[in-house]
Amino acid sequence: MKVGMPQLYEYDTIEDNLILAKELGVDFIELNLNFGYCRKEMEQGTVADLLKKYGIEATLHFYDEADLGSYDEVVEAYLVLLERYARLGEGYIKQINMHLIPGPVVTISGVKNYIYEKEYDEYIKRLINNFKRAEDICNTYNINMVIENTDNIPEYTKRTYRDLYKAGFRFCYDIGHDHLSYDIVWNTLEEIELPFDEFHIHDAKDRKKCHLALGEGVLDISKFKKLAIKNNAYVVLEVKQKSDLIVSVPLFKKL
Repeated sequence: MKVGMPQLYEYDTIEDNLILAKELGVDFIELNLNFGYCRKEMEQGTVADLLKKYGIEATLHFYDEADLGSYDEVVEAYLVLLERYARLGEGYIKQINMHLIPGPVVTISGVKNYIYEKEYDEYIKRLINNFKRAEDICNTYNINMVIENTDNIPEYTKRTYRDLYKAGFRFCYDIGHDHLSYDIVWNTLEEIELPFDEFHIHDAKDRKKCHLALGEGVLDISKFKKLAIKNNAYVVLEVKQKSDLIVSVPLFKKL
């Protein structure tokens, strides 16, 4: 198991993040393509030398909104971006994390109905094909790909996980997102031993709030740490500011 931190919104350079990572004694940083300064510095070709300077590894979080179950034209654009940043990250990005998106919603009498669930057979065929293409791109540049659960995922996602597992994919387990989703991923583990190469660990409470510093919520962090150790995974302590990391890193290491 390796312990890392996310790239922070409060900073403006990757080096600022790496200075903190070194101070905290973590193994890696999860860079984030949603941040313009991440994209800029990757395109400038400066990131590899910075990582070497501070002795820190890196993973990469792909665009939050990238939905590989969507229309072909939408997916093609994201695969172009994936190829660009996988190529730029060759040699220093260890794995790329991509979201599993629930898809478009139709609300009827206050109840959410999911288009992908209604059109599941077409959707899952499209999703698996596109994730295979994404995985091939990542593998071309010696990067592992993992699929992450988003927050408030619907019940039909259990079926999606079963089919993605059968197709041979590997996963990122975001435990706070799962709390907001009433433990859908955790309950899926009762049926399937999903292979996790990454964990996003942060506290959560009330089925409404996550990305809290460890100790501020209700989650049993120790059970997830045990699962991360079992999977020999990358663990991002995914709290989103320096002050929360200063609290969370030593607490996690003591568990």
